[in-house]
Amino acid sequence: MNKKKLAVVPFLILNSVVIFAALFKGLQISLGYYPIIGLQDITLANYQQVLTDPFFQKSLIYSCYLALVATFLSLLFGVILAFLLLKVNISWLHKIISLPISLPHIIVALMVIQLISQSGIISRLFFQLGIIHEIDQFPLLIHDSTGFGIILVFLYKEIPYVAVTTLAILQQLQLGYIEVAKNLGASNTRIFFSVILPMIQKTLFTLFIILFCFTFASFEVPYLLGNPSNQTVALTAYDLFSQADLTTRPQAFALNLVISGICLAVTLLALTISYFLPGGRRTT
Repeated sequence: MNKKKLAVVPFLILNSVVIFAALFKGLQISLGYYPIIGLQDITLANYQQVLTDPFFQKSLIYSCYLALVATFLSLLFGVILAFLLLKVNISWLHKIISLPISLPHIIVALMVIQLISQSGIISRLFFQLGIIHEIDQFPLLIHDSTGFGIILVFLYKEIPYVAVTTLAILQQLQLGYIEVAKNLGASNTRIFFSVILPMIQKTLFTLFIILFCFTFASFEVPYLLGNPSNQTVALTAYDLFSQADLTTRPQAFALNLVISGICLAVTLLALTISYFLPGGRRTT
């Protein structure tokens, strides 16, 4: 082991201790062992409550809906944008498109509120133009049941991230394979699905894992833009944890571990699917 790798060991040990200690404590409380409030019996009742209660199930389904829609749309439009940037090699345009990546999600959420809420800039502009005559005539795009505002924030942040990441991979591709495919008479569609897509497949699946896990467990954006009747799992866990009744905290920890378990399961599933597709390890 060289000196550079050896220097990383203390950092890994310190972080591993903190992470595993927190996981152990969370698992302990989620199983009902919480002596500070008199709970000392190990039980799976908290997990049963989280997984069977209709309200918690609704939160899980809603979070999956937001995460899947935001992730797939971000990947789709991000890849398209990456190919456009590959053809248009303008440095200042690349910098402008990369700008949303540096903005915190909470700032973007506040921008969206100011822009498309019923009292926002677009609504007032429509009122001045005579398109609408009352504020409530403007469609409800914030705090709605479909999560339009939430998804819009994620798309604004994630499409440039996917585009910039994919563009970096596309610029390093061995273009000789594409030229060979063209010489053999392959169409552009066939070249994309048979040559280019397998080359960027691992990157796309990695991006899918990152984006899904982040959006699924996101708190601040649904907190600012969500509908109280449709809570995400992160908001539900926060409500349970912040209640004055400490007996709800084991359920909050159980829900947080369920969130982690779902993210882990999605990660393993995505990696398995990627492994057996043409761009996976079996064919490399």
